[in-house]
Amino acid sequence: MFTSSFLTEVRRKALRRGVWYGALDRVERGILSLAAQVVERVESVVIRVELVKIVSKLNEAMKNRFQRRLESYGLGRALKVVKQVLAWGYAATRGWLSDPGLARFLTFLSLNARAT
Repeated sequence: MFTSSFLTEVRRKALRRGVWYGALDRVERGILSLAAQVVERVESVVIRVELVKIVSKLNEAMKNRFQRRLESYGLGRALKVVKQVLAWGYAATRGWLSDPGLARFLTFLSLNARAT
């Protein structure tokens, strides 16, 4: 899973988006950089576990405002809407849970709502 090219691409993406130095400390940056330079494929379980933590941290830091709001608000709100409509007796609503469009729509509405 962790190849030299994958780790190099993760590093490059994090540098381009400006989160490389802010999201990671020196040790984490060193682990990822050295792993990309020294080995073609990471075999050590211990190093893989650490790399999973580091890559997860970078992925979280690279999310934009909309993605964070979608995860924290939109998905939960979509579930509440579907439950309410099911309570009204509209059974076709079950399919809405597998459609990410509803959660995106509700998130969009919440971000663009006027503050009153």
